Amino acid sequence: MKKAKYRGGPSEILEPIEFDGYKIKSLKHGNTGHTLYYFPSEEHEWEGCWTMDLETAKKGVQKYKKYLSENKAATV
Repeated sequence: MKKAKYRGGPSEILEPIEFDGYKIKSLKHGNTGHTLYYFPSEEHEWEGCWTMDLETAKKGVQKYKKYLSENKAATV
């Protein structure tokens, strides 16, 4: 039986992107070479989620900030 050789490399952490007062983490994936962005996702109850689309990450940040401001106003 021939042993498969791993061809991927390590992921590279890139500089975070500052957007609307929030730092969107970014990295270059070691296997695919895609740039991924980490953002709060409404679909996952505001847990962090990775995407290849920067605009999706920015929209997620905007929705998260709106959610925080609405909840802050409701508790006052």
